[in-house]
Amino acid sequence: MRAPSNSAIRVDIGNILLDRFDFGGAATAFAAALQIDPAHDDARLGLARCWSRLERYADVLALIDDAAGSRSANSHYLHGMAALGLEQRDLAERDFRSALDEDPKHREAAFQLGRLLRDGNRLDEFEILCNDLWAKGARHVQMCLDHGRILAAAGQDDAARALLFAPEKVTQTTLDVPAGFADLDAFNAALADELLANPYPITDVPTDELAMRGATRIHHLMNGQRPELIQTLLAAITAQIDRDVAGRIASASSNDLWLQCRPASAQLRAWGLIQGSGAYEEWHTHRGGWLSGVYYIAIPDIFTTEGDGAGCIELGPPKSLADRYPETLRIAPQAGMLLLMPSHVHHRTIPFVSQGKRISFAFDVRMLD
Repeated sequence: MRAPSNSAIRVDIGNILLDRFDFGGAATAFAAALQIDPAHDDARLGLARCWSRLERYADVLALIDDAAGSRSANSHYLHGMAALGLEQRDLAERDFRSALDEDPKHREAAFQLGRLLRDGNRLDEFEILCNDLWAKGARHVQMCLDHGRILAAAGQDDAARALLFAPEKVTQTTLDVPAGFADLDAFNAALADELLANPYPITDVPTDELAMRGATRIHHLMNGQRPELIQTLLAAITAQIDRDVAGRIASASSNDLWLQCRPASAQLRAWGLIQGSGAYEEWHTHRGGWLSGVYYIAIPDIFTTEGDGAGCIELGPPKSLADRYPETLRIAPQAGMLLLMPSHVHHRTIPFVSQGKRISFAFDVRMLD
């Protein structure tokens, strides 16, 4: 490798491998960077993330404990995750609280601490935590989920249902036909070829981290043969998002908690998804986003909301509250359809049996780091 003494390059390589869920390879890169520069915080945190995924929890604790200087919110968080892996729940709780003391907007620490409190039926403490984080400026969609659960626990069903799952907040629309294409069918055909030919497909993913089951995911969207197609699609989606958000703001009430979480500046994170017969996605949310969506590029003809809804996307409340709030929204995708929804809305896709492939382009509107 060129520049063998350059720790920054090794960290970059580690992040690329981490994005592909190659935790072993990424750990090697981060460890090499840390050997070059023992004070490199990003290398240490990257290595801690990898070792945690590889279930080397004791090594993570030692790695973070041995670091000089004060701990960052991310260090506390990763220390807490390792403690959870070792079933040291009290230590994990202290770590997550320390992470939130350092950074009240730390979304993952809020999620993990909230889950510990809910699992322990410490709902009063859970409510105090949520109100405290909100007062300190936390504005991520985990707050919408948590406040919805608090409302449900208090018996305020209408308010809880409106926050956790409001079908009217799911927008179903189409894209404008991009310049240079006769219609969306021609554009979609080119997009399908581009994603199917991408040289860096990902099929092996951690099932406890991603909801994908039996599908192929494309992260390196610009590394195909025609990256200009992806740029055109991103521009078209961004334009539609801008129109959609403007409409939501104009018609919403002033106490809409989700709209209050809208980031002042944002970025679009996108990935491709190719599903064949039997593939599907479990119930999940996109906690890292604010607004999420999917554009359907190619869809088998058999998709319908009738019967078991094979191939449909289904949206609803959290599974833990499904018996209490049973309403769901089921949509049969069509090529050219664009769906937009709050990122905290739970959703899944239903398995289908077909020779055709379901090819889509998913994305999150995320707070700009």
